[in-house]
Amino acid sequence: MSEVKIDIQRTGFPVKVGSIELWFDSSLENLRSFFNVDEIAQEKLKEAQEKAKHIHFPDEVEIENLDVTTVDAAFDVNKEFIAAQYDIIFGDNTFKKVYKTYPDILALEQALDVIGIAIAKRIEELEVERSEKTEAKKMEYLNKKAKKK
Repeated sequence: MSEVKIDIQRTGFPVKVGSIELWFDSSLENLRSFFNVDEIAQEKLKEAQEKAKHIHFPDEVEIENLDVTTVDAAFDVNKEFIAAQYDIIFGDNTFKKVYKTYPDILALEQALDVIGIAIAKRIEELEVERSEKTEAKKMEYLNKKAKKK
């Protein structure tokens, strides 16, 4: 018996962050996560804050009384929040990969806005392309139907 092989192309596009090429999955299933990234990341932030609950974060920061443990904990909570956003957008463990090459949490946090805007723009472009293809198929079908009559 011979095999029937049907190729499936992943829906999405590459996104280059510095020298690292990532893949953004633009499937309908993943777009739900992308458009809810803030909500999902907030849930991850709450989890990170729960882990750091035993550490007292002062209301006002006085440089001379700054406790290294508190600073480290605050940094870790923020880092987990940024990591969650990268992992939600590009898939699990993406942040580890990017952070290994670019260990600068502030730069990676700032890049998130640029990434989000660029991805949203590309999604809009893809939607226009999909609409045009759908319209072309519709016209082709209607022309074939009209010729049969």
